Amino acid sequence: MSLGSASMDNKINPLSNDLSKPSSKPSNKLPSNKRQPWHLDKSVAPRLSKEITILGAGIAGCTTAVALAKRGFNVRVIDRHPSAGSEGAGNNQAVVYPKLSPRDDLLPRINLSSMKFASDYYKPFWDRDVGQQCGVLVLPESEKTASDFKIIGERFADQPGFVQLQNNSELRGVSGLNLVAKQGLFFPQLGWLPPAEVCQQLLAQQGIPLLRADIHKIVYSDNHWQLLEANGDLFLTSESLVIANAFDCLQFEQTAFLPLTQLRGQITELQQSPASSTLKTVICGEGYITPQHKGVHSCGATYNKGVFTTELRPIDHQTNLEQMSRTDEGLGEAIGPQDIASLSGRANYRCTTKDYLPIVGPVPNVPQLLEDYAPLRRDARCEITSLGSYLPNLYVHCGMGSRGLSYAPLTSEVLAAEIAGETLPIEDELRLAMHPARFLIRDLKKKRI
Repeated sequence: MSLGSASMDNKINPLSNDLSKPSSKPSNKLPSNKRQPWHLDKSVAPRLSKEITILGAGIAGCTTAVALAKRGFNVRVIDRHPSAGSEGAGNNQAVVYPKLSPRDDLLPRINLSSMKFASDYYKPFWDRDVGQQCGVLVLPESEKTASDFKIIGERFADQPGFVQLQNNSELRGVSGLNLVAKQGLFFPQLGWLPPAEVCQQLLAQQGIPLLRADIHKIVYSDNHWQLLEANGDLFLTSESLVIANAFDCLQFEQTAFLPLTQLRGQITELQQSPASSTLKTVICGEGYITPQHKGVHSCGATYNKGVFTTELRPIDHQTNLEQMSRTDEGLGEAIGPQDIASLSGRANYRCTTKDYLPIVGPVPNVPQLLEDYAPLRRDARCEITSLGSYLPNLYVHCGMGSRGLSYAPLTSEVLAAEIAGETLPIEDELRLAMHPARFLIRDLKKKRI
């Protein structure tokens, strides 16, 4: 029995040039849900051109831009910074983070498909020495986690190229450190990347322009979306628009309903020591640490809810160091004592969702959808004949938390395929689990709204 959905390897190569051309209108042939077809648009807006704008130049926006450009769309990206990847994607070393589970729930199935897809997507970058495909070693955080690792190792025993359950001597071999953990999961095809550089290269490879503007409001008029700056001036209009600016999408009336949380994270940069310089792979446990690059390791990251500052805090450096020691005593010894006051790093924000899954797809017409599906408040299983209501040619792509590098290649393909009217590259159940309207439907069924 294998865990999760089928591999994406044979579905789509996001870096190839043989993707199908966009149709004149977006397809509404999303997964069938005959009793409650809320995900199907009752009045699909025609698309008269291939013009589309992406708002946000992080990893979600840039991978979406590339996926659409490869389908023949005329894409432009807008960001308030002059360079792509300047905010949440700005860390020097970010990990394509693996997360598996012995259960076949939606979250681990989506994680599995995303990881396999991402390892292929980033291979050209690693081949050009952008980051490092050094493998990622995950160590158990508890006895329960160790038990889960055994089940995962058995399920993937025939896929050693993807993941390997390793004993202590093997862990020491792949890591280059004298680890004390008895076992761990090693993902040889994964590694770390500099996300800002990845974002910039993605746009440059496709010749996608990056325009600088701080958009505060969007208004639909004359079959186009008007993008307005803080002073109310019109920056540009676009027939189709993808909102991919993370937590900032909540400033727009159209996407303010999304249950997003702004969660601060701080990483710590450590100068390599003779002991730590032998680290050969990313190690993840309570936190993570990367092999040295230009003499520096990145480790972290904290999860600070309700903290709203990007200033570095000594207490968070201390937390990151403690996480490394708890991950493995051997790792803590390799890092050794540190002068907290002299440490550098970076702090920014993650955009997280309450179900830990990304948000990818069309933006619902909230008042109309709630009216059409109001019977769910009385009976969550009732049959409703009305299709869903969605705003014309408006999409959102956000909510990837700390796994943007892992999710974005696949979620961008899902969104681009949907916009282009193609068959979606994932299972129906997984697609619905990431749909923007899922929160409204769930809240209706639970009588929250």
